[in-house]
Amino acid sequence: MKLQSIIMTALMFQGLCASTLAGSLEYWKFDLQQNRLEIITDDDVRPQAKMLDNPTRLVIDLPGTTLGGATERQEVSDYVKEVRVGQLNAKTTRIVVELASDYSMRPWEVKVRSLAPNRWYIQLPKFQPPDVYSLPPQEVPVAIIVPAPKPSYSTSDVVIVIDPGHGGQDPGAIGIGGLQEKGVVLSISQEVAKILSQRGVRVIMTRTSDRYISLKARVDLAQRTGANGFISIHANAIGGNQSQVNGVETYYYSTGYNLARAIHRNILRRLNVRDRGVKQARFYVLRKTSMPAVLVETGFVTGTIDNRNLSDSTYRRRMAEAIAEGIIENFR
Repeated sequence: MKLQSIIMTALMFQGLCASTLAGSLEYWKFDLQQNRLEIITDDDVRPQAKMLDNPTRLVIDLPGTTLGGATERQEVSDYVKEVRVGQLNAKTTRIVVELASDYSMRPWEVKVRSLAPNRWYIQLPKFQPPDVYSLPPQEVPVAIIVPAPKPSYSTSDVVIVIDPGHGGQDPGAIGIGGLQEKGVVLSISQEVAKILSQRGVRVIMTRTSDRYISLKARVDLAQRTGANGFISIHANAIGGNQSQVNGVETYYYSTGYNLARAIHRNILRRLNVRDRGVKQARFYVLRKTSMPAVLVETGFVTGTIDNRNLSDSTYRRRMAEAIAEGIIENFR
């Protein structure tokens, strides 16, 4: 009995160690607009991908990764029946993209690409009806080529411009109780800059005090310094005494999409705030900068909930932490 207890304890300890050492799947989503699966893990991973028929499905395994919960499902479209995410075994998370019965795709056109060692996307090609292309019936899966992961940035090589909106004679939005946007966003921006600097990122701020800076001057500064990213931080407002309108929005114009998604995702993870989405917009500072650029609307100073939150220094610090983490995640 004593020997049996020792063996059982050893096996339990071995399983616990394996679970502790495994990384975790932090985020996944099938982006219908871009027709691709996005994956973020908390540690480096190199996916393994293959296609199977009956039904036609793309299988992505993430070695050394755990899901940390029950199997998840996402219904997608008329082309993609669903995406399932579950734990294949103690050390591997499996993602299955199952196509609808009327469609297939050519395996050699599936592209697995790395944005960083812990960030991958799987680009699906144009779907084909069975009379155009069908995966040959076979027991052996068709392997998908997975290239080496893109190297990580060294944060010391990254230059980020943080742009607190408005300033000086331009107060920006004025909300409930006279709360001014320019002060709120300067406070958040200074904290973002502090956190990034502590993480080894070189930070340049368009303003560090209550002074007016033109939009052109902000853009010129970013262009002149050869920044890797430009993040403009704002607070929103709406007229008509609509104090029920609250929430965070993140904008991009072209190349800033991934950066916007990373920042927005981290805000939603860390703060209890209404999600108003990631959106495309033609703001001057987004159109005129050549590097990935985003504009974060951290909340409505005219909204009852957001106004209370943005007036609180602890909340502003947590907002700054979320924005900084999104930036680090994007440039990791």
